[in-house]
Amino acid sequence: MIQAFRSLWPFGSGASGTAESGEPDPTLGQTRYQPVTEAEVAGLYQRPDSFTDLLPWTDYDPETRVFLLENGRSVGALFELTPASSEARSSAYLNVLREQIQSAIADTIPEVDGSPWVVQFFVQDDPAIADVGDRVRAYAAERAGDHPFARAYFSHLDAHLHRISRDGGLYVDEQVTGAAWRGQRRRVRACLYRRDAGGELAPEEELNQVAAQWVASLEAAGIGVRRCGARELYEWLVPWFNPRPEITGGDPEALLRIAPYPGDADLPFGRDLAELLTYSMPESDQRAGAWRFDGLPHTVVHAQGLRHAPRVGHFTAERRSGDNIYALFDRCPEGTVMAITITIQPQDAVHNHVAKIQAASGGDNIESQLAYREAREAMEQMARGNKLFPAQVAFYIRAENDRELVHHRNHLASKLVSQGLQVIAREAELLPLDNYLRGLPMAYDPTLERYTRRSRYVFADHLAAMLPLYGRTKGTGHPGMLFYNRGAEPLTFDPLHKQDRKKNAHALILGPTGAGKSAMLNYLIMQMAAVYKPRIFVIEAGNSMGLLGQYAQAHGLSVNQVTLNPNQDVSLPPFSAAIHLRDQPDVEARAEDEPDQDPEGDDDAEEARDVLGEMELSARIMITGGEAKEDARMSRSDRLAIRRAILRAAENVGAAGRDQVLTEDVVQGMREGAEDPSLTTTRAQRIRDMADGMELFCSGFAGKLFNRPGTRWPEADITIVDMAMLAREGYEDQLTVAYMGLMNHINDLVEQHQHANRPTLVITDEGHIITTNPLLAPFVVKITKMWRKLGAWFWVATQNLEDFPDAARKMLNMMEWWLCLVMPKEEVEQIARFRDLSEEQKALLLSARKEPGKYVEGVVLTDQIETLFRSVPPPIALALAMTEKDEKAERRAIMEELGCTEVEAAEEVARRMAEGGSP
Repeated sequence: MIQAFRSLWPFGSGASGTAESGEPDPTLGQTRYQPVTEAEVAGLYQRPDSFTDLLPWTDYDPETRVFLLENGRSVGALFELTPASSEARSSAYLNVLREQIQSAIADTIPEVDGSPWVVQFFVQDDPAIADVGDRVRAYAAERAGDHPFARAYFSHLDAHLHRISRDGGLYVDEQVTGAAWRGQRRRVRACLYRRDAGGELAPEEELNQVAAQWVASLEAAGIGVRRCGARELYEWLVPWFNPRPEITGGDPEALLRIAPYPGDADLPFGRDLAELLTYSMPESDQRAGAWRFDGLPHTVVHAQGLRHAPRVGHFTAERRSGDNIYALFDRCPEGTVMAITITIQPQDAVHNHVAKIQAASGGDNIESQLAYREAREAMEQMARGNKLFPAQVAFYIRAENDRELVHHRNHLASKLVSQGLQVIAREAELLPLDNYLRGLPMAYDPTLERYTRRSRYVFADHLAAMLPLYGRTKGTGHPGMLFYNRGAEPLTFDPLHKQDRKKNAHALILGPTGAGKSAMLNYLIMQMAAVYKPRIFVIEAGNSMGLLGQYAQAHGLSVNQVTLNPNQDVSLPPFSAAIHLRDQPDVEARAEDEPDQDPEGDDDAEEARDVLGEMELSARIMITGGEAKEDARMSRSDRLAIRRAILRAAENVGAAGRDQVLTEDVVQGMREGAEDPSLTTTRAQRIRDMADGMELFCSGFAGKLFNRPGTRWPEADITIVDMAMLAREGYEDQLTVAYMGLMNHINDLVEQHQHANRPTLVITDEGHIITTNPLLAPFVVKITKMWRKLGAWFWVATQNLEDFPDAARKMLNMMEWWLCLVMPKEEVEQIARFRDLSEEQKALLLSARKEPGKYVEGVVLTDQIETLFRSVPPPIALALAMTEKDEKAERRAIMEELGCTEVEAAEEVARRMAEGGSP
């Protein structure tokens, strides 16, 4: 068979170069057949040196949550850390934070001889935020399930996140960072391990004990800590070692989707964790000093030492540089990973090492004197408790080609040198390939340090200042509301989530003219409607939410839009529920007693709603016209007369067989009360005067609104009420009474649905117009007091607080959530009228910036969260909030051009905005 095969092969022994001789023909390149040697066959079974054999991870135990390293005895742990917020923080705050971090490193990890503990920190920017949309969608599915509006909204959100993540970012942030604003997540990870641990405890038990102490210390400093497993290591390092996978067209995230981590159960025999991490053959290039993963060159740059003391948050905290504010790590080349490795060496050994240096520095030359002085200063610092640890700082960088890699290295070196770090020059890096591997997670072996000498002794306070534990806030992780920080990382929190609030989800949204309040409010309503599908009531002035209502209705939500003007058939009788007061046995006694009590009550009290007190406030506004001077004349006797008139009206209406008390019934009850023979002439006249004041609300437009029986409004997902004419000057009293009527109507619905698992949002826009009557604040406090138990939340959006009276303090203080958009110093002082602000909070508020057409910044203040956020809504939210004359004209032109509805025109505007065209 073999011979037959050779007869067909032109270079075999049976082939003939010429027909006559049967010998190979050299002119054709034919040679005599040579048999394959055994060595050549054996070579078929040989392989090049394995890259994965140089990696330390062999297995993972999900029960103990430890990684087994290559020697079979050493174990390590992996963590993901959430840095403490350093945005707009004072130096005093940062110094306290640095001291806490220093303690977590120096005081909680044991110092042991022989095989010391090693702690590593890694920070990098992950450009993949596409999964944020999936996270929000999953969060919403747990609350409202799948519904048409959510699908429509999430399609816009997904496209928006994709645009944010594109190369070059969504825009260039000229106002703050001076760089492209591109969606990303700054990931901070840490490894804690000890090689060849010995002692009474099993290695994994010892590791977990030390890890628990260390984690508790970090959390006490405000650092978030999450223990990670093999899945997290896999999802971290697979994109690192496979940056351009051929099987997915160069998309590392797609590689994770088609080849996810296989899990920790039912493992195949002999599985090596490290072998799972590469899907192509890594190559080493000694000449270039680089590893090539998927053909892309990777190398490491080591810092040789500190030229001066680092500032707190040296690499990752924001600080001003010229006209811009940014963190040093923001300016590192794309794809950079910074690694800081610290060896927790016993301090007696360090002391002996420094003492030897001091003893050897006895010469008379200047170098010896400087070495002696530095050694002495080091020993003094150690005596004060500032420990000295061997540490190394490395930067892993990559590029598209060798030329770009050199450019990245030079760019990085110049940045580091300017910030006080001396970098090892490329030509002085003798072992670049080896050093790349030694700095990987859990790969560094301090017992072999004497061969490489990469570590430098660094004081613990300097290490604490350099660690990537100072950063920008990312929120609570609950995406009820989705914003961003200055680094384009998603920042999420949720007032409706119980873990994010301490007291309630009532909110104040404050944004001066031009700050983008309307666009943000539109966005928040859309986000909450998609996530929770709550019952939403919007009370506004100017029909700024009308288009949003049409959009919601076009995408599956039921919407009821009401406008309060003479042409609309709307009735809001403020006393309609008085008929039910007859069923309360002690109502007459309370009518006598309660006028002497504080009308605002206690917002934490547990008593039932005070319906009679609420109606008294409505009557007082009718009588006084809402004027503070007139209300100041209102005596306790006057208030008692009002309450008696309301009860008398209820009795009269009940006796007449009607089911609603009207304003004219209360007027009649008051006139009947004035006829009491026991009253003095002056007192009787005062009651008649009050009745006359109320009677103004029984005729005309006011009578149409407040003196007709009310009908229940249709059930709707979103109800939008435009105060329209009542928001004009001269209608303040009617506006206030109408608002009270609306709140009463809403409260009735809230009480009806209190057992349903669906929240209610009551949103008042233009609060500086609607909610500034001094009598309205106590009414709001009264009526919303019990909403916390009923799942209803009161939000007020306003341009400023200047128009709010001091009486509004209690109403504003009951709101746990304050979202304050960029504002001048004067408005910050107005906030201080109603809320105690620390100097830190004032600085945070004043640090917010805006750049028209790109973003607006704000600050969220709650009992648990204080942070700067950046609002960059999807274009659809911006398009629906466009209410200026030229914007309406643009929509009209699109409607005529495309023959579409106004909602479809708004969606076309959003599409053009997304494409970068003029809306």
